[in-house]
Amino acid sequence: MIGAVIGDLAAWTWEHDKDCFYKRFVSPDAKLSGYGLLLLSMWRTINEEGLIHKNRFYVEIGKALSHADRNCVDLPLEWRRWEQSEYGNPIPFDLKVAMIISAVLDCGYLPKERQDHLDWVSFFHGGKQEHYASYIKTVLRRLNEGRTKDEAIKEIPSYVVNYYSSGTSHHWSDLLEYTTFAWRCFYYSWDFTSALHNAVKCPANRRLAMTLAGAFADAMYGCSYNMIKQKFVNENEIGAEWIEFPQGVIQYYGDIINEIKQRVYEDRFFFKKNDALTNVERHIWKTVDNTYSDLTIDDAFKLAIMRAYHTGWEQRYGVYFDNGWFYVYRSHHLLLRFKLVPKSDNTYRISNLQISNDNHARVEDLGEVIYTLKNNNLI
Repeated sequence: MIGAVIGDLAAWTWEHDKDCFYKRFVSPDAKLSGYGLLLLSMWRTINEEGLIHKNRFYVEIGKALSHADRNCVDLPLEWRRWEQSEYGNPIPFDLKVAMIISAVLDCGYLPKERQDHLDWVSFFHGGKQEHYASYIKTVLRRLNEGRTKDEAIKEIPSYVVNYYSSGTSHHWSDLLEYTTFAWRCFYYSWDFTSALHNAVKCPANRRLAMTLAGAFADAMYGCSYNMIKQKFVNENEIGAEWIEFPQGVIQYYGDIINEIKQRVYEDRFFFKKNDALTNVERHIWKTVDNTYSDLTIDDAFKLAIMRAYHTGWEQRYGVYFDNGWFYVYRSHHLLLRFKLVPKSDNTYRISNLQISNDNHARVEDLGEVIYTLKNNNLI
């Protein structure tokens, strides 16, 4: 979900400082829109167990809108007027859509049973477009659980990701235009940064498009680092920079941002690409003799490989999971990749072992990862 907030801030940055967008992604002066504000304001209530009381939740949303500091949040005048009316006026349609979308995105880490009980379309009195868009929460959950892009949309209504055909003109008046656009920006990306670079091309409601694309990309890739190809940075720099939030946003929303980050990391199903010290260069992969093919991997071992760890001085080699493959890396060098295949005895084996064209790559690097997992109480 933090990736959706970053997408919102990145949209502001592109609209006000394109050089900063391509270099740092988020400007120190960037402001949240209503999407980012609602995402942060609704998260605790949605991610707590138990019933959500409608009237109380509306009051929480109203307080978030009324207390939003103009120095770090841009809100439409109609939204502020609705809150000042003490909820007596009808909800502006674009605010209603923002409420539904923000609630749906906040549900991305919840288990299926909890998601099924939260009908945000009825809760906020949405319509047909919002009904189909609400399936995003299922897509996000599947991506967060480690499904591939194609697996994540299996049996999802086609409207969610295929509402319009490529090469046709768009009116940008329907919510499903944005869900389709954002999904494709993500589907044809290779990491968090490239997904938002695709989404910034939206000519209409860029904040909504980049919020949605950021949510999809975060679910699969994570969102700690802004990664760009080495040719776009100076000779002595690396193509990865930690994504910083503006100080104004941190001042008012830093506690909830840190709480979400910690919760998401602790509850992770797998370690993600944009959270790892890897790179996004184009690599040529070559199959090598698999000296690890006889290693028996049980469920606990597989879980440890999936969840992995942050690298450091004591554990230089790391592993992350991306669209069905495990990748071995070290200090911004991408070294190996492999898959785990299930066996009839409910164990797994390492297969499809491949080495990259990086000069630092060795088959033995996988052994370093296995050693770290076995000797640091990670299994």
